[in-house]
Amino acid sequence: MNTTTSFSYPQTLYTNNHVAGVTAPAPAFAVNDHLERLKKSQHILEKYPDRVPLIIKPSANDRDAFPIDKSKYITPRDLTLLQLQQIIRKRIHFPAEKALYMFINNKLFPITSMVGPIYDEHKDADGFLYITYCQESTFGDSINQA
Repeated sequence: MNTTTSFSYPQTLYTNNHVAGVTAPAPAFAVNDHLERLKKSQHILEKYPDRVPLIIKPSANDRDAFPIDKSKYITPRDLTLLQLQQIIRKRIHFPAEKALYMFINNKLFPITSMVGPIYDEHKDADGFLYITYCQESTFGDSINQA
């Protein structure tokens, strides 16, 4: 039987229920998802040692987020963030007049940085590097211009 694993957004893994100051343990399915992702990332790294596994998602704080059709990527270690940004722009059909910001662990990195060293330093415990993106208009709103 062929089963396909679907990974949910990472915040579902780390969300704890808070009731009257008491932290409830993570649900069992969250632990299983983490183990599945860990196995998947290890498999990817063994099969493609010159590549890194990424999970890319829109920022939860971006109310006008453009959804991405594919969130899991395996990229070369020497891919720059600029090249990755171009890939994301194409996948989400992002307008040219808007700036796209990519965050890794809530930090901005220079656009010339390579994915490999960032992965080595900032990968999650499950072996994936989580990247969030958000937008900001840089040239004004074309609808309100006269």
